[in-house]
Amino acid sequence: MRLLKRQKLFLSAVLISFMTVSYAETENNNALKTIETNQKSSVSITVEVNYLGRASQGVMVSLMKSGKTVTQSTTGSNGKATLKVDNYDNSPLTLRIKKDGYQTQIMTGLVLKNGSAYEFSMVKGSGTITTEVSSGVRKISEKSEQKVKEIHEKKEQHIEETKEAQQEKEEYIEEKKENTQELNKVQEEKEKLEKKNENLEEKIEDLSPEEAQKRREQEAKEREQRLKELEKQRAEEEAEEKAEKAKKQAEKDAKKAEKEAKEKAKKEEEEAKEKAEKEKERLKEAEEKAKAEKEAAKEAEKARKEAEKAKKEEEKYQKKLGKIVDDQEKVQKKRKKLEKDQKKLDKKINKGKISVEEAKEEQAKIDEEHAKLDEDLEDLQKDLKKLKKKYDK
Repeated sequence: MRLLKRQKLFLSAVLISFMTVSYAETENNNALKTIETNQKSSVSITVEVNYLGRASQGVMVSLMKSGKTVTQSTTGSNGKATLKVDNYDNSPLTLRIKKDGYQTQIMTGLVLKNGSAYEFSMVKGSGTITTEVSSGVRKISEKSEQKVKEIHEKKEQHIEETKEAQQEKEEYIEEKKENTQELNKVQEEKEKLEKKNENLEEKIEDLSPEEAQKRREQEAKEREQRLKELEKQRAEEEAEEKAEKAKKQAEKDAKKAEKEAKEKAKKEEEEAKEKAEKEKERLKEAEEKAKAEKEAAKEAEKARKEAEKAKKEEEKYQKKLGKIVDDQEKVQKKRKKLEKDQKKLDKKINKGKISVEEAKEEQAKIDEEHAKLDEDLEDLQKDLKKLKKKYDK
């Protein structure tokens, strides 16, 4: 039973990893174009981080641009960190919140507004939670059209080169989906077997207090696991709520920044070159994600095979457990027969229809049969204990 639970947790981890990768693929499909203002200024924002309502200390908070860190800070005992950027030109930045043991949170397309405050809630585990901020800082001057056209043609060439990798990724996604469906089917069948086995176990009389104690310990472990899952669920819900709130605040600040920013843009040629370079980098990331999908598909196949193996083990356990039940019922039938023989003998003794020597001889036979049945029952107890130990029950 514990083996199946480990398989479920493993599969959940694989599926969560898949959803995280897929969600991150949507990041920055429409790259924001940088606006150059006549006057640059210094801006400062505050980021507050908590976990289930409690301030989180020691969280690394960073602002990045083009993969490079612009500024960073660490939250204090109050869960707050202040980030300052000098000579800020209203270009979109990426906000990253990171701490060991928790999922990394990333907000892309963030346009800074001096004095703004954002609040985030952490989630335990691994992976990345990505939030994309919609912004309208996109206006550029129309210059050097021929240069831009040439750069776009190079970008299309890069897209064609990665087309094969994208197709392979989709094939692995489909394969992983089929393995997941088959794994779910196997798990459902195994759960039915577990339920049937539990009914068989209820038929077996409790033979020792040690078994009862083991059951209580197992139930305590299961309760602890449910509490951990509940904690994780609440943390994820709170993180989603905080991220959405921070996203709305960031979008609001972005709109204010758009109004304040002047519409003088960089030259079209320089902007197009930068965008093409980013597109080339995005295509490279797509190839890496395709490889990740391939590995995820392999993991799903491995999980399915392990679940099938666990199912077969459960079937073997059921068969042997049923034999013990049958043997115990045979012992009970023999015991009832001896009890009837005992009543008949007692009746003969009470009515004086049997001699003392005959009565002693018959009583000795009955006692001997009872002793044999006690030995059989003790053997069944040992067999049951070995069986449960072998199958980790």
